[in-house]
Amino acid sequence: MTVNVAEEYKRVQQDLKAVGDDLKHFGGEVQQSVSEVKERVFALEQHVAGGGGGFTPQGMGASASLGSIMLSDAQNNGAFQSLEQWNQGTCRLKAAASIKAALTHDDPTNTMPSDPERGAIVPQGGWRRLRLLDVLPSRPTSSDAVELVQLNAEGDADEQVAEGDTKAEITFNGELKRAEIATVAGHTTVSRQALSDHATLQRAINQVINYKLMTKLEDMIINGGSASSSGGKIAGLANESTIFVPTITAGGPTADIIGESLVRQADAGYMPNLVLMNSIDWFALQISKKTDDEYLFGSPTMPVPEALWNQVVIPTASVPQSMAYTIDTSFVSVLDREQPTIMLSNSHADYMTRNLLLILGELRAGLEVTDTFGVYKIDLTTSGA
Repeated sequence: MTVNVAEEYKRVQQDLKAVGDDLKHFGGEVQQSVSEVKERVFALEQHVAGGGGGFTPQGMGASASLGSIMLSDAQNNGAFQSLEQWNQGTCRLKAAASIKAALTHDDPTNTMPSDPERGAIVPQGGWRRLRLLDVLPSRPTSSDAVELVQLNAEGDADEQVAEGDTKAEITFNGELKRAEIATVAGHTTVSRQALSDHATLQRAINQVINYKLMTKLEDMIINGGSASSSGGKIAGLANESTIFVPTITAGGPTADIIGESLVRQADAGYMPNLVLMNSIDWFALQISKKTDDEYLFGSPTMPVPEALWNQVVIPTASVPQSMAYTIDTSFVSVLDREQPTIMLSNSHADYMTRNLLLILGELRAGLEVTDTFGVYKIDLTTSGA
């Protein structure tokens, strides 16, 4: 068999050229794909640099107020745009933020402008910072209640002196507990002008969500629901705690009684890391002085941090005077059932004819205390301070 080398070489050259063309075409597609990926990464970097985040709508940063998040979502909400044009209807906005994330501390002195003849309502009064919900652990739940078993152990381990002796027995008793989810809601009324002014509407939303709802929730977490004495859904720390009676510090200063509570709780195997007390009781400690009139807790111009016995102090008006708590927060959780939701409607009563808009804020939450010995409730009436 005779092989024409020249023709075979020519054929091989043609095949190589075809392969080269294919590789060139494939390389162009790869380069184009890489360019597209680079463009997307660049756009994402610009989005993040501008304060965007993956957990809030429309690129709102994590530090954005709840009102800002709501209004950002409203920009692409057809029902909201219809209301803005003053058509009849209802708009529902859901915050992409947890209950804890709703705790922003905006300047509350800016009130919402209103037209009294149109019946706009602006909540008045002082504003206090909410801090307990900042420090308590929070976990989401998808149920209307959480059941748990609280175990109580009796007896201690002991040495077996002689072989064959009966070893020490430890017995466990379980108590079924049910942490209910409560609904906290509030509403306000704004005028048509406020609906047209997004900044004003944002303040109204923040008033309802960030202060009114959270203030009530904090009070319920501490004292229980408004109907707790007759079966309120949140029992509160006041009822999910162990009463501590001081022994060596009875009748002594408030700081000493709280110190003994922390020590006794630690000796029982807990790690208390939070002191919860009334704001006036804390102030009374701050103004206590030595015999030479020197302040014990630092001067008024340079006060010491809010702490007792190296543990954080949270002063709040929600705690009754002469009452305090030492808490191991690993046994306490705020149950986050439903994120804050805002509903806007002009269909309420005669609001359509009066150019008024109803803003309704609502959330669902509960309190879970897995061990009541992790919360000591202290009566300070025997204190000498």
